[in-house]
Amino acid sequence: MLLRFPELPDRRSYDDEVGDEATGLPLVERELQVQFVGAFDGRSLITVALDHQPAWLLDELLAVLELALERALEHLSERWHESCPPDVLIRLEGAQRRELLDKLERAHVVLPRGRRPILLVRMAVVDELVALVDLPLARRLRAHLRERVIPEFHAWERAASALAQPLLSADAVTIAANRLEFERRCFEAAVLERLIDRLEREGKLDDDRVTAYRVVASELVLGARLSDFAESHAHGWMTPTQIAARWQDASPLRVGRVIGALGLKGSRAHSRALLSKARGFDRTVVSYVYSPAAVALIERELRSRGHRRIESEREISP
Repeated sequence: MLLRFPELPDRRSYDDEVGDEATGLPLVERELQVQFVGAFDGRSLITVALDHQPAWLLDELLAVLELALERALEHLSERWHESCPPDVLIRLEGAQRRELLDKLERAHVVLPRGRRPILLVRMAVVDELVALVDLPLARRLRAHLRERVIPEFHAWERAASALAQPLLSADAVTIAANRLEFERRCFEAAVLERLIDRLEREGKLDDDRVTAYRVVASELVLGARLSDFAESHAHGWMTPTQIAARWQDASPLRVGRVIGALGLKGSRAHSRALLSKARGFDRTVVSYVYSPAAVALIERELRSRGHRRIESEREISP
């Protein structure tokens, strides 16, 4: 059974010399734009703006769902045996295909440049494919598109539309531009957060790296470094480096071992995470400071191990 494509809407056509290379018929002009170059479950997932509505490459969706093209088209033909609903399955050929390939290349995405048509699908087709596969991965893909990609898409479209409208003041232009930039940063941060969650579930990141990467995601949204907003820690709270500086032959690493031996690392009562700049590097890291009570315990342990306090036990020369 063959899947019958819907009739294209009656719109202005290209010039006569630009048309379908196979049929010689003029192609209907459609507005094409590469909106998001993202990923899902480790595979490419590109969102295309087709006539200001989201669409996806059928080949990429089938790769995520591990579904053969023939089986997918057979299922759709059974569901829509009389005619395909309008504008849910779009075939790009000729000049339109070349236009999309050119825009994908500018977004650093390269697809084969043969004559095979590119199939774009709307959400209705995704729903049908998810119902066919009926696996947790497929349902997560549908939720990802509905809850994350599509809202981000429409937010981007609204911001872009606002920029295209004649505005009354320079302030309004600035507000729209800032909103568009903010939406972009939010999308990038959301992609990073999902990647962190996945790596954390798979046990490929330790707690400190997870915290550091979440700091990066927060900085993406803010457009600034969190260390610029961090308050200095309270009086008496000290870092392992500050404690080591007060004792002879005590390094920050050795103080860290003492902290671990005393069970103070990660203590909610006696330790706090502190954002700071890595020495010699332009990046934010997470370090820890310890309460005055914890500092007293650490220094007592250092003294019991033979270390001498520089300030209070310094020998005075005659």
